[in-house]
Amino acid sequence: MIAILNGSFLTRERVLANMGFLLFVAGLMLVHIAYGYYTERTVRDLQRTGTELRELRSEYITVRSHLERTEQQSQVAEDIGGLGLRESRVPPYKIKVDPDELEHRP
Repeated sequence: MIAILNGSFLTRERVLANMGFLLFVAGLMLVHIAYGYYTERTVRDLQRTGTELRELRSEYITVRSHLERTEQQSQVAEDIGGLGLRESRVPPYKIKVDPDELEHRP
């Protein structure tokens, strides 16, 4: 016990013979600590990205519902009323022209 307290155990031949292994273990401990910090940072980034994703999703839903309301035919008809336009009540019809008439046009 006294050898540990005064540091004389470090000069023994047995410790000096295993110095490479001790340095290896110390290096592994440093790598383990660094990996812990890296993992914490990654978890924080994932949480921040998840929060941002939830915010963007709610914004998307809000914008989509606003767009759907704006695109409704009744809303479009109401909006163009302010421009002096009105919705046509007569359905459109297809104009048919013979191909022979198209060739004889001047």
